[in-house]
Parts: sequence; C-alpha cells; structure tokens
Amino acid sequence: MTYHETEEVEGMSRIVKNPDERRRELLVTAMRLFAEEGYDNVSVRAVARAAGVAPGLAYHYFDSKQNMFDAAIEEYSRRCAEGIIAILDDRCLSLDEKLDRAIEAGSDPGAFDYADFFHAEGNGTLHDRLSLGMCEAVQPHLRAALELDALLRGGPRGDADGLAALMAYGCIGLASGPGMPDEGAVKTAKRYFAALVAEFRSSVKAD
Repeated sequence: MTYHETEEVEGMSRIVKNPDERRRELLVTAMRLFAEEGYDNVSVRAVARAAGVAPGLAYHYFDSKQNMFDAAIEEYSRRCAEGIIAILDDRCLSLDEKLDRAIEAGSDPGAFDYADFFHAEGNGTLHDRLSLGMCEAVQPHLRAALELDALLRGGPRGDADGLAALMAYGCIGLASGPGMPDEGAVKTAKRYFAALVAEFRSSVKAD
C-alpha cells in the first residue's frame, strides 16, 4: 500500500510525497550539494534544508552523512544509466545500432550533470564507484539486447550474460583517467564491441 508522510517544517504540518519519492528527492539534492560544495562542507541538515524538509525526516532515511553520500552516488549512477538503458531497450534498433549509440551516450560528458566533480583530481575512486554502479544497472539490459539479437537470428542465446558483463565492465578502463574517454577510446570500444558481437553471433550459429 502506498502511503504518504506528514512532516513538520517550520511549525507547519503538511502532506508530502510518498516515502520512496521523498527519499529520491533527498538523494538528488544531496548529490547536487556534494558536487557543488564538496563532501566536507555538506551535512545531513544542510541537505534537508535545501530539500525543504525537516532534519528529522532526512535522518529517518539516512543515519549518517556517509550513508547519505553512498546512497546518493548509487542513485546518481542509476540516473546516469537511464539514457543508455533506453537505447538498449529500443526494439526499433538493431543490436549494432544499440551498441554504437550506447557507447556514444556513455562517453558524452555533457549528458551527466556532475561530470566535472567525478573527473576532478583526487576523485578517481568516486569515478570508479560511479562507473561500477552504471555497469550494474546496464548489464541486464545489455544481456537482453544480446539475447534478442540471437532470437531474431533463430539461434540460442549463447553466453549472453558473460558477454554483457565483459562489455559493460570492460568499458570502465576505457573511460577512466584524465581527459577520458577521448575519441580514441570511443573508437577502440566500438571496434572491440564489434569483434565481440561477431564472435557471439558465430557461436550462436555453431550451436
């Protein structure tokens, strides 16, 4: 059953959104503040204030700033993956088109609100965490795209799960580092993906 919270803000009681939506709003606000002001300069109370809720409500969801920060990165990684997932789930595109467009989408810094923060010097570990979160979100959709391609070609799905993992997590190395991903890394990813898909399709035919 969906229910709504009642919270007290500046002495006034008001009905707010359901708990899941409120939690997401807090995380969106938290990610913005962490990116703009830095981890050390943000508190749970500051996030609550920026989100327009009582501090007690924020602490109801997150008992510490670290837990809020971890959850904010996890939520942000899912949001960053949404565009790639939409491409992979588009049945009007061939597998080759999906992969080509997904690589382009994933390598466009302009598509991510806080790209500068995650690519800043000293934030390499955070960037890797973001990349891993995106991979976890994308992998099942990439597997489904591979399985659909095999189905349309009249063969078994082969090792779609293993190939999806290899493709998704293999991109982390290509996308990491100063100034990455650059045009060369994008071309390399496309070339590797094409070779892997060709091998996948040949194994499907052999089966």
